[in-house]
Amino acid sequence: MSLTPHQEERARRLHEDSIILLAHDHFPPPEDVDALRAGKITGKILMTMLDARAWSPDPGDYRRSITELDGWFAVARRTYESVVSTIERSSDLAVIRHSVDVLHAKQQGKIGILLGAEGGKLIEDRIENLQALYQLGVRHILLTWAFNNRISAGELDTSGAGLTEFGRQVVQEMNRLGMIIDITHISRPAMREVLELSTRPVLNSHTSLKSIANRVPAMTEAEMRAIADKGGVIALHFMTHMLTGRFSPRAELEDVLRQIEAIVNVGGIDCLALGPDYLPYTEEFKRNTGQWELSFPASLESPGGMLHLIRGLVSRGYSDADIQKILGGNLLRLFRDTLG
Repeated sequence: MSLTPHQEERARRLHEDSIILLAHDHFPPPEDVDALRAGKITGKILMTMLDARAWSPDPGDYRRSITELDGWFAVARRTYESVVSTIERSSDLAVIRHSVDVLHAKQQGKIGILLGAEGGKLIEDRIENLQALYQLGVRHILLTWAFNNRISAGELDTSGAGLTEFGRQVVQEMNRLGMIIDITHISRPAMREVLELSTRPVLNSHTSLKSIANRVPAMTEAEMRAIADKGGVIALHFMTHMLTGRFSPRAELEDVLRQIEAIVNVGGIDCLALGPDYLPYTEEFKRNTGQWELSFPASLESPGGMLHLIRGLVSRGYSDADIQKILGGNLLRLFRDTLG
């Protein structure tokens, strides 16, 4: 990408000075610290738990985990305790519990980790477990990962089901505690219920516009407007199939910029964030989930490529203020509105 010297200086200054937040990531700390440092990432929401054992060495164990509902809280408690301990021992990392922790991480040159979960099985069927998770430092829960659980119908459900009665209690308690409700992967009826019920804005942590990429869990224009109208945030998925609707050839930076422009046109500049969904793409994960063709755009294969995205936004004529909103300002505002 060819920029003028002035544009290149702008891009590098924005890269250095901006708060850059990723709404959806799976790499456990400190595995990706070097890439986060290279990308000058301020913080990320870490999907510390998933509603299935997608990285299990045993495919049968993965298949069983999809329908299992019990035992998740005990595993989650041990996992979060371990991750928090790892973060607190590291000079590079900090736990994000409140929005001000993002600012402290930026000032101290650390990478903030907000503890999240891709799926609500870890709550099991007890509100007390949700409260215990909050005490451990968890500040984000995606209500279900594609499949039905005790909280919500998943995006693959065809029965018209939405939130369960327990799920409605979970939404209300997450509002009370100050936790981010993530509506990615839930059924459309459940999504509408959350938007009606929640007293705080919600997050869709990794999605794209369906009219460009007709894939699950891409969203329609009306769905994006409904989130934006309630002050919510929509984070753009970086995988090729979610950007373009195809698995090959690999997406380019232009495909990312096309989605950004389209989403801003639908929901406004204040709704958009970044939700790349970087993950350990191991042979076990590929075999278990059947996802053999996943890829990220050239130059954005890891967080280390963030300067390329900033250059693209500069070249498209976005103002400094708007670029900073996309990079992390909008997500930080959501943190303020939810975490306090």
